[in-house]
Amino acid sequence: MGEAEHGDVPNGGKPDAAAGPAKQSGARRWLHILGAVVVAIVLPVAVAGIVAGQLGARAVFLGLLLGVVGAKLGGTRRMLYLAPAAGVAVGLGSFTAYDWWWVALLAVIGVVVGAGIGFGWLPPLLTLALAATFAAPTPSGTDALISSIMAALGVGYGIVIAHRFGTAAVVEGDRLPVGVAAVVALVFGAALGAGAALGVALGWTEPYWVPEPIIILALYIVTGKRDRIRGKTIGTAAGAAAALPVAILAPSVWVTSAIATAAFIAALTQADKYWLMYGLYTFALVLALASPGQVAVEAEHRSFEILAGIAILVIGLAVVHAIGDRLLRQSPQPELATGNHSI
Repeated sequence: MGEAEHGDVPNGGKPDAAAGPAKQSGARRWLHILGAVVVAIVLPVAVAGIVAGQLGARAVFLGLLLGVVGAKLGGTRRMLYLAPAAGVAVGLGSFTAYDWWWVALLAVIGVVVGAGIGFGWLPPLLTLALAATFAAPTPSGTDALISSIMAALGVGYGIVIAHRFGTAAVVEGDRLPVGVAAVVALVFGAALGAGAALGVALGWTEPYWVPEPIIILALYIVTGKRDRIRGKTIGTAAGAAAALPVAILAPSVWVTSAIATAAFIAALTQADKYWLMYGLYTFALVLALASPGQVAVEAEHRSFEILAGIAILVIGLAVVHAIGDRLLRQSPQPELATGNHSI
């Protein structure tokens, strides 16, 4: 066969050697992702479930998330120092949820977290607030102790995972003068306490949804994403409103679950539009948490809780800016973060 006869056949009729490796590399990448999920999440949670039951599994999962997030915010070394404190916060949050002692706990932790801006530790300290806020309620002190230990172990494992993916040992946060840091501490403590108190006073079964936006949006603010406050507000209102037609139509549980799942998956694809992502997330959350025939009630509760938390944060920010600006004019040389460096 001559060269002309080979001309219309790619590579002279030979198979494309690049096609096979490309497909293999794609498959290998997904296998690596699946393996990482199994090793990083499924395996430790399963082991914790075998050792300490569902309570231990939930505590390890929460601790794992705190370890990874905290390490990204403050570095693996700093989060390692905070691991025992995170475990204690989970234990105390579990034991006091959701009564007035829980309110006092969040207020005290809020003061500690806010004070962290005086020495560059505010971002990782936010994990302590998350730990106490989202700890699962326990019926006894023994169960709370188990949750505390398992959560601390989960934090340690999360730090190991973060280190494996190249997270820095120390990530220095912004520092402000002592006077301004004191204002931030008092205001943040008051905001968390007020959010928790609102949920407890109204007798809500899930009062943590009020302090949740305060903590999450504070996290966005310290990472330079202040615009997320507006996005979360719009998304919450839009997501809750979108759930009302579902409440009117009252579809079956299976249909509602399918709609919620589709909305959650769609939310994952909208990371560049935070308001839309959070709107879809709120919509999915309302449908997933609502009891049959109670979608409208769930939408009302969830939107009010989250928007109330946002309002408390906005008021707190206004107070901090009003007092902080005055203090900064008196002390115009605040100590700012200089980058990543050792303690």
